[in-house]
Amino acid sequence: MKHLWLILSSLPALFFACSPGDIAGSKGGSETTNGVYACVLNPDGKPAAGSAVRMRKTDYVSQPSLLAKKTIDRKEVTTDSTGSFLITGIDPGEYYIEVNDTATRSGAVLFSFAIGNNKDTLDLGSDSLRPYAVIKGQIDTDSTESSHFFVQIKGLERLVEVDTNGSFIINDLPEGFLDVVISGGSTSVKERELKNVKASSDDTVTVKISGSSVYWEYIYLNTSSARLSGSTITGFPVLIRFNSSFFNFEEADPEGDDILFTKADGTALPFEIEQWDNVTENAVIWVKLDTISANRAEYCIVMKWGGKEEKRSNGAAVFDTANGFVGVWHLNEDPSSGTGSLKNRTGNRYHGTAGRSMKSSNSVEAAIGKGLWFNGTTDTVNAGVLNLEGDYTLSCWIKAEKSPWSNWRLIIKETSYTLWYDTVFHGFRSEHFVDTFTWHGIYQDCDNSNPCPVTLDTWTYLASTYDGNRIHLYINGELVDSTRNISLNPHSNTDNPLLFGGRLYKGEISEFFKGVMDEVRIEKKARSAEWIKLCYLSQQPGSKIVRFRNK
Repeated sequence: MKHLWLILSSLPALFFACSPGDIAGSKGGSETTNGVYACVLNPDGKPAAGSAVRMRKTDYVSQPSLLAKKTIDRKEVTTDSTGSFLITGIDPGEYYIEVNDTATRSGAVLFSFAIGNNKDTLDLGSDSLRPYAVIKGQIDTDSTESSHFFVQIKGLERLVEVDTNGSFIINDLPEGFLDVVISGGSTSVKERELKNVKASSDDTVTVKISGSSVYWEYIYLNTSSARLSGSTITGFPVLIRFNSSFFNFEEADPEGDDILFTKADGTALPFEIEQWDNVTENAVIWVKLDTISANRAEYCIVMKWGGKEEKRSNGAAVFDTANGFVGVWHLNEDPSSGTGSLKNRTGNRYHGTAGRSMKSSNSVEAAIGKGLWFNGTTDTVNAGVLNLEGDYTLSCWIKAEKSPWSNWRLIIKETSYTLWYDTVFHGFRSEHFVDTFTWHGIYQDCDNSNPCPVTLDTWTYLASTYDGNRIHLYINGELVDSTRNISLNPHSNTDNPLLFGGRLYKGEISEFFKGVMDEVRIEKKARSAEWIKLCYLSQQPGSKIVRFRNK
C-alpha cells in the first residue's frame, strides 16, 4: 500500500525568497542525473539555514547490528543561507526527505516524492518547519523471547529500543502519515508493521501493537454524509473493497485466512470474506462495527495480515440474528451447484435454490462482488418458507433490463410481503398482505404517491421498511414515499415460498425480473433512514466512504 504526499504549503508571509541558485549540496551535480530541490523556512518566515537534510527511500528501515540488512543508499546535505537544498544523482524510486533543525530543535518537515529515469530536477517548492510530533506505544513482547525489540519508522532514521515493559516513545518526528515497524527476537527476525499512523504536532499519538500479524493498515469510514442526526448505529456491517492498488496480495495467505480486523484499541471485530481472489487481486469483506456515533464523523478500524493462518471469516457473527438479520444472500455462489447452494449468511436456514434454467454463466460481476443474472423468462430463486410477523426491512441491489412483463417481482412471499416494480405506473412498490386477500402499502395507501421510474442498466439500491405503522420506500438511500398509518402486520404462517426474481401465483411462476440482482436482505426490524443511507453509501459501486488512508 503506497502512500505519497507532497507538501507544498502556501505560506502567508515569506520574508525571504527561495531560489535554486547556489544551493548547498549542488557541487559535483550534473544536469544529466536526477535531482530534487526545495526551500525550508523557520516558523517566523526566516530561512532555516544549516538544517540537516536526510533523504531515504520510503521503504528504508534503520537496523541495529543484530538485525542488520544490506545497506540502502542514502544522501545527506544541509540547507544553505537561504534555507534551500539540492540533491542530485538520485536513482529512480520513491523517497522521503526530512529536514531537521538540529541546532535549535525548533522542528522538522517531511517531503515525499517519486522520481523516474528522466534525468530531471524536481522542484518540491517551499515549506516551513513545524514542531515535532510524538508517537508512543505498547507492544506485546513474547515471553519466550529474551532478546530486544526495536521500533523504527520506515523511510526515516529513527530506531528506539522497547523497554522491559513493552513501552516505547519517539518524540522528534516530522508531521505526516508514517509506517511504524517493530523488529526483534532472539532466534529470528520478527517484524510487525502499523501503516499510516497519523503523527501530528498537536497531539501525541498512542498505538497498541498486539498479535502476531506482520502487516497492519488503518481503514477509515467517513460517516458524515449519512447525516446520522444525533442517532447511534450499532452492529452495522460495513463493506470493505480493495484491490492490488491498495493491497499487496502476495503478503497475505492465498485464501485470506490470515486476515483479521480490530478496533483502534485492539478489540477484535467480526468479519466475513465474501470474495478473496488471489488471481485477479480483488477482495470484498464485511466487517461488523459495534457503534457508530453521530458526533464522530470518522470511524477508524485496523486490518492485520501476514501472521498466523487461522480462518476467522464468519458471516453469522456479522449478520447476527440478535440484531434483526433473518436472511442475507450475497448471491455470489454458482447457481447450478444444487439445492441450497445460495447461502443465507445469517446462520438461519433459508438457503436459496436456483431454478433449473440457471447455469454457472448466470453468476456475473455485480454491485458487490458476484451476483445473479435473471433471464426474465424462467429464472427464479426459492429461499424456503420465511414468515414475517411484525416490523421488517426488505432490500436488494438491481440492475434492470427491459422485460416484456408488466410487473417485475424482486422479492415476494405470496400472501405475505413483496418488493417489486410496476411498469404500468412506472414506479417501485412495497406492500404486505394483512390476510389472504387484503394488501396494504405503496401505492394504495399513499396520499400523494410518487412514481419512481427505474433507470435501466444502472445499479439501484432498494429498501422498504415497515415500523408497525407505515411502510417507507427508499431508493439509493433516500426516502421517496411513505404510506398512511396501516398498523396491520404482515400475514404470516403461510406455506408459500420466498422467491427472488419471479412470482408463484396459483401454481404458476410469472412476473419475472430481467437483469442482475445482488445482496438481498430480509430483516425483522425496521431500519432507520440513517442505517439505510449508510448501507447505500458504503455498498454503492465506486464508494468513497471507506478509505485505506486519511488524506
